[in-house]
Amino acid sequence: MDQTLMEFHRGSRKTWRRRQVPSPCGKSCLQEKLRVFCSLPTIAANLGPVDTRERLIPTIADLVSNAIDAGDDEVLLAIAQKLKGFADLVGGKEQAACLLPILEKIICCVEEIVVAQAACDALVEIIPKLPQEVVEEKCMGMIRRILEEDFYYASRKVTTKLITTCYPLVSAKFQSDLKYLVSDNQRVVRAACVGPLVELGRMITDGSEFDSSVRPCIDKLASDTARDSRRAMASSITNLQQVACSFDNPSRSLHQIMINLLEDNEVETRRIATSQFKEFCLVSPQSILLTVLLPQLREHLFVEQEESVRAELVRCAVALLPSIRREDSLPLVQHILSFLNDSIAQSKQYVFQHFSELVALMPTNEVQLTLLPSLLRLWQDKNWRVRLGVVQSVPCLYPSLPESCVRDIVLPANLAWLRDPSWYVRECACRSLARLLRVFPSLCKEVLNGVGQKAAAAAAAAVAGQSQVPNATSLTPAASGAGASSSTLTLNNSTTNTTPAGNPTSLSGQSQSIADANNPSSPNSVTGLTNSSFSVNASNSALNSINALTAQAAAGGLKALATDSNYHLRQIYITAVQTIWGPGIPDESPYSATGENPDMGICLPGVRNAYNAVSSKPTGPVSVPECCQPPPQLPGTHLSTCASQLLRLAADDVVANVRICSVQALQLVSGGLDKKFIQKEVVPVLKKISESDSDADVRFYALESMTVFGSV
Repeated sequence: MDQTLMEFHRGSRKTWRRRQVPSPCGKSCLQEKLRVFCSLPTIAANLGPVDTRERLIPTIADLVSNAIDAGDDEVLLAIAQKLKGFADLVGGKEQAACLLPILEKIICCVEEIVVAQAACDALVEIIPKLPQEVVEEKCMGMIRRILEEDFYYASRKVTTKLITTCYPLVSAKFQSDLKYLVSDNQRVVRAACVGPLVELGRMITDGSEFDSSVRPCIDKLASDTARDSRRAMASSITNLQQVACSFDNPSRSLHQIMINLLEDNEVETRRIATSQFKEFCLVSPQSILLTVLLPQLREHLFVEQEESVRAELVRCAVALLPSIRREDSLPLVQHILSFLNDSIAQSKQYVFQHFSELVALMPTNEVQLTLLPSLLRLWQDKNWRVRLGVVQSVPCLYPSLPESCVRDIVLPANLAWLRDPSWYVRECACRSLARLLRVFPSLCKEVLNGVGQKAAAAAAAAVAGQSQVPNATSLTPAASGAGASSSTLTLNNSTTNTTPAGNPTSLSGQSQSIADANNPSSPNSVTGLTNSSFSVNASNSALNSINALTAQAAAGGLKALATDSNYHLRQIYITAVQTIWGPGIPDESPYSATGENPDMGICLPGVRNAYNAVSSKPTGPVSVPECCQPPPQLPGTHLSTCASQLLRLAADDVVANVRICSVQALQLVSGGLDKKFIQKEVVPVLKKISESDSDADVRFYALESMTVFGSV
């Protein structure tokens, strides 16, 4: 590019020299050009308005022409970005029109959308500073030329932004000319019109003007045969509805367009429309919401076949519940809860995310008959997040259940959850068990010692029976193509031996357990639950495996975990004891359907606060820590039995992590222990461990625990 560009010499305000811009010679030359063009505002400011108009602007126009011929998009982009602030540099509103031809040429002659958009952005900054007659004469003429001539589609696409800029500045006769783009032959141009329509609608204050200027364009784009236009309409339908309803006339509502988008034959369009449904309902008139939108939502929850759309429908329906009246929400709640029987995990996870709010809206008599069986059946799901949702949600039902139901069905299932292959599920099951005892403290003996062989077999058969005939007791499936999930959790009996005491022993031995220690969701992390345990299998053998696990867990109770050969289960015993008899039951982290949980995999705030509370007040009872619920009120004899088991694990267990956890658990349960028991049993064992244990970490934590018990 052999052009000259006047540059101000910093040594003198009156002295100018000409600088020859080098010809293209590679990347270094391009960078030099761009550096010079970036200094255009500085040059113009030093030249003054008159010299800028008479000398610099013609030079820039020549540079633009040469750059277009050479295809230098980087140069054109730099010039367009700098011309944005030139309105005042050329003399203000009376002279800014001299910039329009340069920017129009860039828009019309460049195919690169980024360059055209930069030129359009510059015009958006300049046009409001022009007099009305200049806008009507030059800007409107420029828009018509771009729309009517056969330029690149990028030129027409970016012009949509100019329409909203010019609309409030021109008279009514010119406003009627701003409708060309919705009929453009390029689908990307038509799709780009949706955003400007929202801006135009917000500028209009008269309903009849909206009906004549904006509504026809909305209707045309909503029925467009190109999916790009319909997707763009679905993305902005809430903003358009807000504009349409701002004129206090329900007849202008766009609810029929929303319904058509929900029924679109293109999946992604339906998904985008569904994601907007909650906000659309909130900005719609109340009469439209109750008589049209909510019935349509219930219908689409039932008939939608596409998994991604169905999951989005559940998410939006659940999020909409707090915004509608209780009497209007009950039918919707029943539809949402039916997705516990859905075939995909994501729908179920969205239900679990808002489960407590849903249960609060459900009649009490339906909880035991319909909701509980569906939840217990889901423990067989192969997705560990679904199983976590079950374990985290069942405690919400405890206040609504009779003790007999909890003893016969819920307690055996809860004991079985302690043996889940996922560490997250097992840990959550410990807190669920503590909450069960808080509501039903009379079940403490059954929790610790089991319910007996016969009762355990009957309970396991009852739980398995819920799975065998789900339609007899559970919620109606959400959709014809979304029946009860067949993804079941089964046991590989060939890898598990059951001792007379009900304790599983792994044939792979302790070494395999240690190898899986760092994988909390490893199927091999708990004896008997292997990769083959997660299979899509609805056969009798699968039900028998679940039956066997539930019977084994219910018969052995919590104490069976303390002597299990798998050290993961021994750690779960320790966690359960410290949760039940500690200073408080830690609050659950909010369930996340998408897995975006910042507390997942780390120590819960309630657990940290419990340790801090015990350490800061070593003697006497400890108040309930922050982020915790009060612990269950249980007889002290049961705690003494569990504490003796903790002392045995702390002194004799072969795994150092188990010994460390036992010593720390003794700290947490110290507030409920008898002083005589502490002096006679606890302190001597801790002293021996601190002096003779082979592991330095175990000795350290034993000494730490002795500071808690030492002053007693």
